[in-house]
Amino acid sequence: MDNNIYSVKNFDFLARTFAIMQVEGHPVDLDAITGNMDEEHRCWFCERYAYYCEKESLEQEPLMR
Repeated sequence: MDNNIYSVKNFDFLARTFAIMQVEGHPVDLDAITGNMDEEHRCWFCERYAYYCEKESLEQEPLMR
């Protein structure tokens, strides 16, 4: 993957943003989002997206009392 820190931060920001949208119930089409990415970037993006989906889902759960 390109070691350009700005590129990585942009991809990470997008992965988190789309994960938040998914958790909030908005449709997210990963194939459309990653369609023009090379294999390395697509795999990395999908891993970050999955991480943020899990993280955001856990944060959305109400605390049990």
